[in-house]
Amino acid sequence: SARHGQDQDGHTLTRMFNLSNFADANADPEEAEFVIVGAPFDATTSFRPGTREGPDAVRRASYNFETYVHRHGIDFRDISVADLGNLDLGADPAYARETIRDGFAFIPEKAMPIFIGGEHSITPPIVAEVARRHGKIGVIVLDAHLDLREEYGGSRLSHACASRHILEVEGVAGYSSIGIRSGDLKEYIWAEEHGVCYHSSDEVHERGIELVLNDALKEVGCDEIYLSIDFDAIDPAYAPGVGNPEPFGLTSWDVRHVVERLAPRAVGLDVNEIAPQYDGGQTAALGAKLIREFIAAKAAANR
Repeated sequence: SARHGQDQDGHTLTRMFNLSNFADANADPEEAEFVIVGAPFDATTSFRPGTREGPDAVRRASYNFETYVHRHGIDFRDISVADLGNLDLGADPAYARETIRDGFAFIPEKAMPIFIGGEHSITPPIVAEVARRHGKIGVIVLDAHLDLREEYGGSRLSHACASRHILEVEGVAGYSSIGIRSGDLKEYIWAEEHGVCYHSSDEVHERGIELVLNDALKEVGCDEIYLSIDFDAIDPAYAPGVGNPEPFGLTSWDVRHVVERLAPRAVGLDVNEIAPQYDGGQTAALGAKLIREFIAAKAAANR
């Protein structure tokens, strides 16, 4: 793959890239401001598999975009991003969880961790390590599903239990999810009984993402925020390539707004549940674009 442009003298340039890395992620990890890690795990998928292909699909899609992000006045050539590649997570969710936590040994304390999944079960161990580093953090999850089951498909570590495990992480001082439109009756009852904050996609449609996000931030009540984006939060019209598509979801504009609002105070990000074989590449492209928007917004806030 190549990206085309012009040098200062107007000569056409063709820059070749290693597609195993996220575009412009060429920094030494020890010096990087942002560190990208792939988590290609989908052993507990409940509808259609394939999210293990998400990290590499997002990386390939990232080469479509210019280095300069005009919206934030940031050029990726001026910031340091590293890509550590994919973790070898096997097929056992308990092993995958421990491997993700062990992988933080390779992410410098000062760097912003950005994980690309894989299914949503990757998130709780990431949150646990980020909370260990930062102390009290808040977590905002974009998701179509409550993910509050005690177990699913015989596994307590299923992707359908992701938010329940996030809530159990020591150091998570506040939690709110946005985009909800699916869950078992027992999950809704459990959420009410335990005071779990969530906002439906209907609410976003009726009130607007700005007001809903304002409420979510009040509910979280923390300055430092971890953001998890399960791509099935997004309407299949914008992101059809997911494991569990749910109509009547968030728009890509909604999610970009969340990313830009939260990036300046973010302490970590994961993008998950992209299953590239179910579309023509648009979901992976949106994933790559949102990661780049997140990095640019965070870098602009740090300048």
